[in-house]
Amino acid sequence: MLQLAAQPVNVPAMQGPAAERFVVLSLRLLAGTFAVVGLLFIAVPNGTLDVLSDFGEWFGNHTRAPHGDEQLWLSLGFAYMVVITGICLLAQTDVVRYRALLLVLAAGKTASSLATLGFFVFDEQVFAYLLNFLLDGSLVLIALGLYVLIGRIGRPADPG
Repeated sequence: MLQLAAQPVNVPAMQGPAAERFVVLSLRLLAGTFAVVGLLFIAVPNGTLDVLSDFGEWFGNHTRAPHGDEQLWLSLGFAYMVVITGICLLAQTDVVRYRALLLVLAAGKTASSLATLGFFVFDEQVFAYLLNFLLDGSLVLIALGLYVLIGRIGRPADPG
């Protein structure tokens, strides 16, 4: 029960078909976002870093994200974005059946979030590192929240 001012408010938990529609839509939005960001990473890596650095300057962080010519790391980052896009696209086809994939997504985002926090704390205070920690950390919570919500759909997994 939620307490607003002096009046308690009952907010029923989302469940059933409404929960399923919400999860499917969320996974489609995540897939689209991951695909666009992955394309930006591979097509204009330095430009993407420059935009993030410029954004950080609005908050008083003037440490620019380092540019690099490391094509191996760039290709691995792009591949990661392709994989998580695929996870979301597959999971949205039958969210009950592929529910466990959200735990894989959460694990990947946890690794990414904590790694960039480590870079921010122990290497350089680059805004892009802090932003990635915050964004990927929030994506961990979103993936876990969707995982929980799938449990409220109330239908068995299709054996496929």
